[in-house]
Amino acid sequence: MKKISISILTILTCGSLYALPVGSPFEASLLCDGLLFEGHCGDPCDPCISWCDALSFRVGFYGDYVFNRHLEVKQNSHGADIDHTEIYTNAGYLAANLWDRFDIFVTLGASNIRIETDVTAFVIVPAFTENFPLVIETGTEFSWSIGARGTIWECGCTVLGIEGQYFRTKPHIARITEAAVVSEFPANDVSLKYEEWQVGVGISHRIHMLVPYLAIKWANGMVDADNFLPFVSIDNQTDLEIRDLEPSKHLGYVVGVSLVDCEKAAITAEGRFGDEKAFYINGQLRF
Repeated sequence: MKKISISILTILTCGSLYALPVGSPFEASLLCDGLLFEGHCGDPCDPCISWCDALSFRVGFYGDYVFNRHLEVKQNSHGADIDHTEIYTNAGYLAANLWDRFDIFVTLGASNIRIETDVTAFVIVPAFTENFPLVIETGTEFSWSIGARGTIWECGCTVLGIEGQYFRTKPHIARITEAAVVSEFPANDVSLKYEEWQVGVGISHRIHMLVPYLAIKWANGMVDADNFLPFVSIDNQTDLEIRDLEPSKHLGYVVGVSLVDCEKAAITAEGRFGDEKAFYINGQLRF
């Protein structure tokens, strides 16, 4: 075995890397009653409404699991596809609501990232290497997001909603493995800084306790590694360089459903497709 260098030189994506969940377009208007404080559950244009009626809070769980984000090496390299890019996030969820129409929300939790692809995606001279897998894994580190969501049109039980959010995490690179045989464990200060922003629009229709919805989204993101990493390889002649990445697909679509109980609690599950394959679950209570 011979030591070669893997240079992680500013992994910078120009498109969405791990798109965020959209959530129900109806979410800002679903829960109009509270566990501790009675809600208004009325028209926000009512002249008798007070700020005490207008403001409410919700807390819950936020779980987002991206099984594969469709990425490729930037075109000034080989243009090679990345086989699998995963990111898993578990977080607490807090939302402030105005007039049962607008949400401002934050999440605080932890995320980890895993990238798996053929080593030829990152070799400097691809003709001089064998084909074997390369896996980059991070630890589970603190992550957070902030966003807003609103109901912009409502007709009976049908709602059109929009959302926008920003997400950030910086997990350390825990391990790099080549051909499932040789592994390198970088120092704790070697990390991947990841941030993302997204906008989405969707429509939903309430059927008693069930609220199915459809949505489309567009996102943009960045991943940045700030160190060169030495690596022990089973290959005697190949230098690797992890170059910039970009999405091979930019837009995605969402299918989801919410289950509402007594206007006080809701559980939402959604699947995301197109630019990624992902599953999201959220449970929340209004106070």
